[in-house]
Amino acid sequence: GRFLMENFLFINFSFLAILGALGLISFKAPIHGALSMIVSLVAIAGLYLLLYAQTLFLIQIVVYAGAIMVLSVFVMMFFNIKADSLWAKFSFAQMLQAALPLVVFGFLAYELAMMPGDFIVVPEGFGQIAPLGKYLFFNWGFSFEMISLLLTAALVGVVAILKGKNNG
Repeated sequence: GRFLMENFLFINFSFLAILGALGLISFKAPIHGALSMIVSLVAIAGLYLLLYAQTLFLIQIVVYAGAIMVLSVFVMMFFNIKADSLWAKFSFAQMLQAALPLVVFGFLAYELAMMPGDFIVVPEGFGQIAPLGKYLFFNWGFSFEMISLLLTAALVGVVAILKGKNNG
């Protein structure tokens, strides 16, 4: 029962991740590509959850599918990026270069198929948020606060520069 459900979910999440990645590179409209990337990122988060890596799941959803994609969509809308400015005619050499990742993917798929099926089970509590949070808070708390101040200063600088450009 459980093994069948895990396989079912793995196949569906993998299919959605691949479909989202294909949509990202095939849609002409940038906003459609961004939405396809969100599908792919959420599917990858589902794969993390199947691996019992709850921390990576939450980071994937909150940081990547949430914050970074919202920023990407905001930039696309702010700069009014049009579909015709992104697509160009591809030459045969460029198409051949694009085929190289398919060869690498084929090699990796072959190597994955040749791997033994008996993997080591991770210890209980693997992928939990509490140990990672304690480690980051006690060892990297000061650095985290300094980076947040640096990013805040950069944001204030960007707003000041943009305000100066719009007024003058």
